Amino acid sequence: MFRGWLPQENYQTGDGTKNAAAVFAQNGFITLAPDFLDYGGSDPRDPDEITGRLESYPIALTLLKSAENLKLVCASEVCPPMSNVPASTAKRGEQPPTSVFLYGHSNGGHLALAALEISKKPIPTVLWAPVSKPWPFSTLFFSDETDDKGKTQRKMLAKFEENYDVFKYSIDNYFDQITAPIQLHQGTQDPAVPYAWSDSFYKTLKEKDKDITYFKYPGNNHDLAQSWNLAITRSLTFFQKHLAE
Repeated sequence: MFRGWLPQENYQTGDGTKNAAAVFAQNGFITLAPDFLDYGGSDPRDPDEITGRLESYPIALTLLKSAENLKLVCASEVCPPMSNVPASTAKRGEQPPTSVFLYGHSNGGHLALAALEISKKPIPTVLWAPVSKPWPFSTLFFSDETDDKGKTQRKMLAKFEENYDVFKYSIDNYFDQITAPIQLHQGTQDPAVPYAWSDSFYKTLKEKDKDITYFKYPGNNHDLAQSWNLAITRSLTFFQKHLAE
């Protein structure tokens, strides 16, 4: 589970994902969510603005790979039937997970999309108000929230562009590599991620014949607070559907 941006002050592990994680856990799912560097007592991220941001991508991919290689301990003498588990290992002890899913909110949705593109794996994915626009626009859009109104970011990006092609780092250039089914959720009164972004993202993926379902919530904010129960129920049902396949 990949959360969106949060201020470091008073941050605690689980912030941004714990409410959704609780629902998934109550329904038999194991949830994992990284703090990301500089948060929750994690190691500090690189002081360079661009390098620090790019460090989030390998963190997301590492978590995904770790989830695929988890060994689950069954407490009973004979574990319940699990798909993709050889009969010889279906005894008490360690077992791999039957399925892996992704959940991303806001910038966490951006990271989830990058993980799908890089891995090219058909991992069922739920996105809530994802940042789906090209980089570095997706970063500069929020720069007015920084103390210096984005001055440092713009300087760093200008330096970065002297040596690198930014378009090679932008998720919208790799949508063709997505093979996963996606469920997209977006509020129409979202002050952080304009719903037009999700409209455009949905249209683009449909034009590429990708498996995507889109739910729009009139009057809802960035966290879909007014329709949270409906959105989380749809997300859970989506995961359960693909768990059964």
